Amino acid sequence: MMSKKINFMMFILGAAVGSIVTWRYIEKKYEQIAQEEIDSVKEVFSKREMDFVEETEDVDVRTKADNAKEKPSVVEYAARLREQGYTNYSDIDTENKEEVEKESMAVDKPYVIAPEEFGEFDDYEKISLTYYADHILADDNDELVDDIEDIVGFDSLNSFGEYEDDSVFVRNDRLRCDYEILLDQRKFMSIRKRKPHEVND
Repeated sequence: MMSKKINFMMFILGAAVGSIVTWRYIEKKYEQIAQEEIDSVKEVFSKREMDFVEETEDVDVRTKADNAKEKPSVVEYAARLREQGYTNYSDIDTENKEEVEKESMAVDKPYVIAPEEFGEFDDYEKISLTYYADHILADDNDELVDDIEDIVGFDSLNSFGEYEDDSVFVRNDRLRCDYEILLDQRKFMSIRKRKPHEVND
């Protein structure tokens, strides 16, 4: 009877130990399988990431190449500038430089210049005008200047004292004229009424 109990207990103990060993073995096996699957997934994603990086770099290289094709070279850019009429002053010899500078400075509106610039261009006509106290602008023959804005610009008549108190010098590139405007404190109408030999006070 006792030996049956011992045998039964040994059987139970053997079964328990066997179950634990089996359970441990299965647990390790499934951990190994799970780890292999995780490593496999990591490898797949790593490969995909590398492929993506290579594709992105390839796209970047192609994009840079396309942009390089679209952007003009320095030579092409310089040619375009020349076509548009821009001037490269470093290519101009000293004899033609003054002429080119004069043309490049030409503007539509008349503008005030310094007294020493008056008459600096030989092909510009030099004209003297008088600006009277009653805001009349006239030429040497006391003929009124009708289109002041077009000839010397109204702004120039407010520029007395900028260089000299009683005179202003104006350049009109469109008309190719330099104007000397002298300030006269007298009224034009009072001078107009006098005879030519009585003009001077």
